[in-house]
Amino acid sequence: MSAPDRRDLLRAGLLAPLALGLPAAAFGQEVYAEVGPFETASVDQTVVDADRGRQIATRAYYPAKPGRYPTIIFSHGFGGSLVTFANTGKIWASHGYVVIHPTHSDSLGRPDPAVPAAEAAVMRRYREQRGAVDPATREAFVKVLDDPFFIASRLRDVGALMANLKSGKGGLDPAVLARADTTKVGMSGHSFGAYTTLVIAGSKLSPPSEAPIPTGFAGFLSMSGQGPGRMWLHDDSFGAITKPFMATTGTRDFGAAGETPAWRLKPYDLAPPGQKYAVVVDGFRHMDFDPPAGDAEFGARGAALRKLQLEFWAGVLHADRGAFEALASQAKTSVQTDPVWLRRG
Repeated sequence: MSAPDRRDLLRAGLLAPLALGLPAAAFGQEVYAEVGPFETASVDQTVVDADRGRQIATRAYYPAKPGRYPTIIFSHGFGGSLVTFANTGKIWASHGYVVIHPTHSDSLGRPDPAVPAAEAAVMRRYREQRGAVDPATREAFVKVLDDPFFIASRLRDVGALMANLKSGKGGLDPAVLARADTTKVGMSGHSFGAYTTLVIAGSKLSPPSEAPIPTGFAGFLSMSGQGPGRMWLHDDSFGAITKPFMATTGTRDFGAAGETPAWRLKPYDLAPPGQKYAVVVDGFRHMDFDPPAGDAEFGARGAALRKLQLEFWAGVLHADRGAFEALASQAKTSVQTDPVWLRRG
């Protein structure tokens, strides 16, 4: 009989989550309080992009205590909305960040009338079949992802958020504006939101998007992102990712078009050396990267992943050299069989 893996031990209660305060020797990491010291609040608001006349439903998580905090814009996956990755948003906010979640035009729950009619029909059919999607609908949906309309719309959403953060206009809540430090901004996202993040980080599309690329970001964190060969990305697309960058996947992170975990890390492989990191979480599937704190199955790995994310943000947005040194030290000893495998390039 083979030895049980860590997932089996978690289910059996033989390996407790980091978030519950147990010794973390099995993870090769020190004890870590996943939920940070700040009480958090949240607010929903409608951000207006005056150039397009578009209203962007947006949620923000932030420390309740007044002050100025580094800010992270989080871009959801295709079909998601402002509610996506709520656990991550709240936990990052509890560590002293303003985390802003816009709803993009591809949202299935909040459809945008600007979406081309043919694509909107495929999106509705895909949503209706969720859980049992027929091959023809799946193939049509994958083609929708390649429509340049969607990445262009997302880039404009992020650009409008950045402009409104700096101007104080456009519908952002006063509590967000009073806390967001616009000189310290990071960009993050999951799935199509990771694609959005990669493009803003410097990934070159061929042909390029018609939308301007938003600027002003200090670092980039992608979860379940994209490699070359699809969505206008090629082998030479990633050479301009020069700011700090963390790419994340899971050993079971496969996509609708057969994408593999190794393909999702190609941006890390192909970006130039520097402050770049690759994280692989054992057992994580495409939708597993936002587990609740203390989750019986994935909470421990989620906590270990967020610890790395928070060290990355501390290095990027607080200029904390010690945080980067901690990541480098962990990468030196981390191996592929770890529950959370970290590499630095």
